[in-house]
Amino acid sequence: MEQAPHPPVDELNSRQWSILNRITSQIRQSLELQEILNTTVQEVQHFLQTDRVKIYRFDRDGNGQVIAEAIADDRLPSLNGLHFPAGDIPPQARALFCKAKVRTIINLAEQRIYLSEPDRLSTSDDDLTVEAVQETPLQGLLSRAVDPCHVEYLSLMGVQSTIVVPILQQNDLWGLLISHHSQPRKLSPHNVQIMQIIADQVGIAITQASLLQQLRRQAEQQTLVNRITNLLHAPIPRAEMLQTMLDAIAQIMDASGGYLHLAAPLEQEDYLLRYGKQPQLGQAQWQSLASRLMADEAIQTISNIQDNAQIFPYIPAFLESQLRSLMFVPLRYGQESLGYLSLFRSEIDTKKLWAGGMNTDARQDRPRQSFEEWQEIKQAQPHVWETESIELIEDLASQLSIVIIQERLYRKEHQQRLLVELRNRELDLARNAAETASRLKSDFLSSTSHELRTPLAATLNYLKLLNDELYDNEEERHEYVQAAHQSAKNLLAIINDVLDIAKVEAGKLSIEYETFALQPLLREQEILFKPSIKDERIQFQMTSAVEEITTDQMRLRQILTNLVGNAFKFTRTGSIHLDVVRDVQVDQPVIIFTITDTGIGIDPKNLDDLFEAFVQADGSIRRSYGGTGLGLTICKKLIDCLGGQITLSSAGEGHGTVAQFTLPDRQLN
Repeated sequence: MEQAPHPPVDELNSRQWSILNRITSQIRQSLELQEILNTTVQEVQHFLQTDRVKIYRFDRDGNGQVIAEAIADDRLPSLNGLHFPAGDIPPQARALFCKAKVRTIINLAEQRIYLSEPDRLSTSDDDLTVEAVQETPLQGLLSRAVDPCHVEYLSLMGVQSTIVVPILQQNDLWGLLISHHSQPRKLSPHNVQIMQIIADQVGIAITQASLLQQLRRQAEQQTLVNRITNLLHAPIPRAEMLQTMLDAIAQIMDASGGYLHLAAPLEQEDYLLRYGKQPQLGQAQWQSLASRLMADEAIQTISNIQDNAQIFPYIPAFLESQLRSLMFVPLRYGQESLGYLSLFRSEIDTKKLWAGGMNTDARQDRPRQSFEEWQEIKQAQPHVWETESIELIEDLASQLSIVIIQERLYRKEHQQRLLVELRNRELDLARNAAETASRLKSDFLSSTSHELRTPLAATLNYLKLLNDELYDNEEERHEYVQAAHQSAKNLLAIINDVLDIAKVEAGKLSIEYETFALQPLLREQEILFKPSIKDERIQFQMTSAVEEITTDQMRLRQILTNLVGNAFKFTRTGSIHLDVVRDVQVDQPVIIFTITDTGIGIDPKNLDDLFEAFVQADGSIRRSYGGTGLGLTICKKLIDCLGGQITLSSAGEGHGTVAQFTLPDRQLN
């Protein structure tokens, strides 16, 4: 039977134009894909008044699913949500849909097929292949008869007439707009053409909706990237920041577990953070696998570890943790390797509703005998990495690398700033110390020049009197000689103090240990300061529980003379006590010397400074009591050389002072 060519669009009457405009207007009112498809099937079903209109979408494997449907009065069962195997619409049929736009079966009982462009039809029983569809002229394809299997397939579905219009996306078959009717029915060429226009409009709407979804995904991805980037500025410790970043990325990527590894040499040591579940591998095994994966220097997405040769030796360790999918992301900045991010997905159970049971036997060439839905459940299936996830991880990896570099630079800059501050502080301290030393040395030179000038001047004066024989008798001459001698001794003592400090600081002070009785040395102190005891009305008491000591006798004498001399210098009335005891309760037994006076005392805040060279409590004390301020400095340095310690304590001005030092008890040690 021949069919006249379809009329051009401008031959549509006003009613048909109105219907077409109303339907396309409804389709254009939304950019949400599912709303567009639902509106399309409802409007087309209302326009055609057929029992069922559905939109059938193909997946990448050729399987199909009904994703939108409109039915009338339940004359045909609903197929919405059901899946159909690729064999229901084989590759050659899909190729034919792309080449010839419209295919309709008007009357199933007569098995007559009409397509959008043919002028006439013929019957042909030759089998079609994809190659045949691609090579055969369109005129020949459109004249084919209805396949008997197709007739049986539609009959079992309860369909007597149908129209199928392909929905194309950039010349690829996206899906089908299908109308089913339970009774034989013939559609006018105008209605067929309207169907084609509607399908074209749906294709355009799908493109727009896809662009909208793409923009939304990009916005969501940018939001997620910003979320990761903002963690760099969070006021949290570095380890916590990196762990939070790993947790966030894993959750965004719907991962069950993961690693974030920051490698040397930029890190002082390798840094490995964990999230969630990991394969049951030792550190050496994981590093071996990571090294293999790093060799590629590109993102690797392994949806099923059982299909990857590199992971084959490690499959049991993954399966033990129910992990099936792996994504390995090398982290780089320019030519610098920063480490890697690895994410794992757990195995999942999948459920799919199919239209009728399938017979997978290749020898079965008849269509299925039922379209009742049945549920296919597959357990322990890999969780595939989607294209959107791969695009997202590329952005996240780039931002993560930048964050790591920025964090390192920030940390280095912070450390450098602290180092500069520390050095500036040290310079300030050194400058202050130098200024203090300069001031103290100036004071010392002033004081020392005075201390040296006084005995020197006295010596010269007495010698001049003797030289000019300006004395009245021998007694007076002897007095001048004694005075000159004492002034010379005082001058020598000052010079020896200065030389002792110089020797200690130069490390040239010699120490000679010997064992000797302590009592004679203590009696020397009593004899030495006897004039002061008489003149100043001071009680001087000494007690010692130590008979012998092993140390440098000359240096100990010098220490005692300085400390007892200080006590007499700063005590006008009252008492001075010198006590010596042995302390064996400590790990290293020591001998303790304590000099206690009731003199002028010391402000506690000045105690530590008194051991510095040239320092006395203040200028007024130096003027009142004299001295260079070297006595305590010499004592401390000598005691340090002998292996001991010295401390000063005072309750304050006017409350006396306690000077205490220890020396190792070498006889017990």
